[in-house]
Amino acid sequence: MKNSKMILAIGFVFNILVITAQQNAYVAAESGLSLREQPDINGKILSKLSYAQVINVVENTNKSLVVLDNGEKISGEWVKVETDKYIGYVFNGYLSPTKISKTIRLDLDHLNIEIKNLETIDFKRTHHLTQQDSAKIRVGIAATPEAKKIVLVDNDYKHVSLFQRYENSMSFMSEDSKCDATHWKNYDTEWKPLKQLKSNTFETLVYTENDWQNFIKMAMTASHEEITDKCGSEWLSYFGTVRSIKDYPISVSTNRVYIKLILTDFEDNVTEKIIEFEMPDDC
Repeated sequence: MKNSKMILAIGFVFNILVITAQQNAYVAAESGLSLREQPDINGKILSKLSYAQVINVVENTNKSLVVLDNGEKISGEWVKVETDKYIGYVFNGYLSPTKISKTIRLDLDHLNIEIKNLETIDFKRTHHLTQQDSAKIRVGIAATPEAKKIVLVDNDYKHVSLFQRYENSMSFMSEDSKCDATHWKNYDTEWKPLKQLKSNTFETLVYTENDWQNFIKMAMTASHEEITDKCGSEWLSYFGTVRSIKDYPISVSTNRVYIKLILTDFEDNVTEKIIEFEMPDDC
């Protein structure tokens, strides 16, 4: 497209979307979709529709269009649509007939960031980081910030790097009266770079079972002295039976997930921002 920031394909290729008149559709372009005055790529832009926004398709134009996006051909046609403020035309190759989860937005000085398909408890969808160094996002019940796409929109930085780490917990339990209560110990993992899918799209990491196994070994080693002082050295023999993250007498969980943004401007000034995902107690 003429302005690649206006229309970007989502990470897979859509089939041609056939929508009858007066039917709702949802914007599936990750960085927004241009609403134009005429069904033409050079038509005047009336508005930029946001990802997951619902619109009303009122007419098919039968005017076909094929877009080459990131090496993939997206085929479709121009359709006439209506929003709460405008009536115009969009390319339906970037529309979905099914509802799309809302996007979390982070507003910075020279960059906007979108986090896709993450349910939150407080339903706060926009966080302003222009004057703040950090933001807290409360993750919804049974939701996770893992394997989520993070899209850089309107990026005006020389370089942007993203890293992720976890705050995990291990509890140890015993029928011994000295150790009958669950005792939580928190640990932070090291920062790891996010997987980059496109020049402006990253994917958050996933904590694997192998990662948990390594965490347990580290946590048990770090807790050795504390466990000995609290429960006695003989209690450490329990740990010899641990073979998986579900084995008694331990339990592990994730308390928080952090994303760190390192922003370098064109004068080589570096700024850091932290996004904290707070996990529900039962995750």
